[in-house]
Amino acid sequence: MIVISSSVPNIEAILVKSFQKYAPAGSFCTVDSPDAEQATTVAAWFPDLEKVQKLPKLGLIHSIAAGVEHLNLNAVRPDQAVCRVLDPHHQKGMFDYLLWGVLYFQRYFDRMIQQQNQQLWKQYRQSYSHHIQIGIMGLGHMGGYVAERFAEMGYQVSGWSNSPKDINQVKSYVGQEQLSELLAQSQILINLLPLTEENTGILSAELFQQLPEQSALIHVGRGQHLIKQDLLDALDSGHLRGAIVDVFEQEPLPADHQFWQHEKIVVTPHVASHAPMSVVVEQILENDRRLNQGLDLCHQVDVNKGY
Repeated sequence: MIVISSSVPNIEAILVKSFQKYAPAGSFCTVDSPDAEQATTVAAWFPDLEKVQKLPKLGLIHSIAAGVEHLNLNAVRPDQAVCRVLDPHHQKGMFDYLLWGVLYFQRYFDRMIQQQNQQLWKQYRQSYSHHIQIGIMGLGHMGGYVAERFAEMGYQVSGWSNSPKDINQVKSYVGQEQLSELLAQSQILINLLPLTEENTGILSAELFQQLPEQSALIHVGRGQHLIKQDLLDALDSGHLRGAIVDVFEQEPLPADHQFWQHEKIVVTPHVASHAPMSVVVEQILENDRRLNQGLDLCHQVDVNKGY
């Protein structure tokens, strides 16, 4: 039995409809249902952990997305596993979004939009993929795929992670001591890090100062990675050329947030990529089956690492 739990009302409604559509009848319920006492797995997005942890048979906390920071891993018991959803459609969707973002800066569309508002006609020499140095923070399931795809297209790609990665045509930088090397050559910096205690606030003034003049940021990690005022200062000083931001500490983004009106920032509403709901339901059902049969789980998270 799978129990659905989300403190975000519209997300819980979407989950219920998705399980109704893609899961067998009687295989799921909400956390307030009497049947929840039989649940072995929770399908979660910002779950009500106080209620969830009272369920006597719960052995698996399953994120409905690739990220798990919304689960409060400190509250997970040693006898419970944590899993996340990973999917090729999710990877492809992320790459499509990031390719658009790279081209937005590569072909000077950011400047052309500003020029249109000024009725200014100014052309820029075309820039090709091999001219562009892309730095990717995070080379896991998503970041590694994205890095490889950009490299195949002829971009100069480097990546940064906690452990060495062997990705064709991608230069790997490892650990805090090598981060500055990645930053120094990144004309376009893409953040795809998972959120951990160590990297909270990593997109800061100190980091931005290590990027080349007129570099750009594409931020699709987690809202807590970014120090808002530091980004505004880097843009207003002219050190950074622009930023595309898809994730925020508070979502939806408040109407009075400074990012909405800033001419160098593109705001997108956390839409970089989503796994299809059919895949989300399928993977959670499969992991619940594996849990109850004592089999290895798919896409299990190291709770100590946070990913």
